[in-house]
Amino acid sequence: MTPLARLALICMLAATALHATAAPPQPDDKRQALADFIVAYRLADVWPQMAPKIAHDSLPRLENATHADLDADKSSEAAHARVPALLVDGERQLQDALQRFDADELAAYTAYEIYAKYFETEEIRQITAFFGSPTGRKLTEQAPAILIESRKPGAGDVMAQHFDTAELAEIGTFWNSPVGRRMNETAGRVREDMHAHFVERSEAALQAVARDLATKAEAEAPAASE
Repeated sequence: MTPLARLALICMLAATALHATAAPPQPDDKRQALADFIVAYRLADVWPQMAPKIAHDSLPRLENATHADLDADKSSEAAHARVPALLVDGERQLQDALQRFDADELAAYTAYEIYAKYFETEEIRQITAFFGSPTGRKLTEQAPAILIESRKPGAGDVMAQHFDTAELAEIGTFWNSPVGRRMNETAGRVREDMHAHFVERSEAALQAVARDLATKAEAEAPAASE
């Protein structure tokens, strides 16, 4: 995996704290390791930053839910036709609702229910040791900006612009270690579990926004159909 692909992995894994099937209780030493991991990996810090993207990605679900509410109300075709124009407001409402989610709870679930399934206690400690180190913290903090820079034409070696030789060696050593390779290998499954929790966790908020949009579409339909 290339350095930039690894940066994308960091952003993806740290940025979306979502839900999956509840796992069995962990022993005390593993729970402590996971608690330390939450802090080192800064899982709670990134949730508010990701809410806008998650709200935007949910627009198809929001649109379908709004039409479903209108169908249940036996609304007119004119009301259905108003839905696309209301989605901008719906995206804003959903984003506001997501911002109010408990970031600490989402971070805890990501660690205790998702990472706990894929990593043993000692592996979690190794991940925490790296991401809790000065170089690991710097990598987590700068990864989103580095990814943006790397997509610009003629960006060159963006990593070398942010890290010195010793830091680059430390980063490479981690990603080439057994636990670093395991993070790469499990990234897809972690992402799927995160997505499953997002769908479940956000459903109530999405349905509330859909109901509001349906009400607005019904109110605006007569004027739109004249």
